Amino acid sequence: MNDLLMVIDMQNDFVTKNGVLYFERAEFVKPVVLDIVRNRMSKNYTIILTQDWHEVEDLEFKRFPPHCIKDTYGSELFDDLKEIVRGYKNSIFIQKRRFSAFFGTNLGEILEKLSPSKAEVCGVDTNICVMYTVEELKNRDYDVVVYEDATGTYDEKLHLFAIDQMKNVLGAQIEKWR
Repeated sequence: MNDLLMVIDMQNDFVTKNGVLYFERAEFVKPVVLDIVRNRMSKNYTIILTQDWHEVEDLEFKRFPPHCIKDTYGSELFDDLKEIVRGYKNSIFIQKRRFSAFFGTNLGEILEKLSPSKAEVCGVDTNICVMYTVEELKNRDYDVVVYEDATGTYDEKLHLFAIDQMKNVLGAQIEKWR
């Protein structure tokens, strides 16, 4: 068994001022995510960090403005998080091109090898990449804890809706870190 934390899409285009899809709630989410990551690193957790990772002409840009284009500043983890995880031997990066961290990636195989007792989840956007990744985790019968105060999105109603769905439909455990 392996202890696991998944940090979803804490990238400059979402959580850094002037990021293409930045939202103000990110300023409250970032310090909580940093606390969780530091704590879990001190306990030797495996930390999976997902990154939205798009080609310049990605079809997703028909619905959303171009963002997290691979190998750009917008696609990088925000600076404080990038510094904390740099060199951490138990970190795994998943670069994804769709909402779920499972789609088109080797995440399923990684989790099979790790065989975590549960997956703890934080990051952005609650109603998009967080929720669709949690949905996939639950469909694979993993126990999931979502840290509500370490998630966020651009619309508070959508955040609350996603938290409700993850709890009452998917069966994820919802907790506050602080």
